[in-house]
Amino acid sequence: MTAYRIIQEALTNALRHGDGGTARVTVRYAGHALRVEILSTGPSVLTGTAPSATGGSPPPAARPRGEGTGRGLLGLRERVAVYGGELDARRRLGGGFRVRARIPLDRP
Repeated sequence: MTAYRIIQEALTNALRHGDGGTARVTVRYAGHALRVEILSTGPSVLTGTAPSATGGSPPPAARPRGEGTGRGLLGLRERVAVYGGELDARRRLGGGFRVRARIPLDRP
């Protein structure tokens, strides 16, 4: 259920802030842990514009759409920590956002 919530929150954030970009979800089992990664495209941290898939001019930077509480990722970090796992969420320099989590399958 925790992996599901991580993916749900990351995709919701990508939809809300991604300016029409794409997202890729990877889930894998490795070393007695579940690893989840969500990579989304969106405005660049460096230029404020999204990379263009067609080679033309990039679309304008994303405008905030609705203000959230900003606690979704914090809540996920706390949820993952209960199981002894880690969650890392940050902007990608080339644009978009990355969320990675490792959730141990053996309880601490």
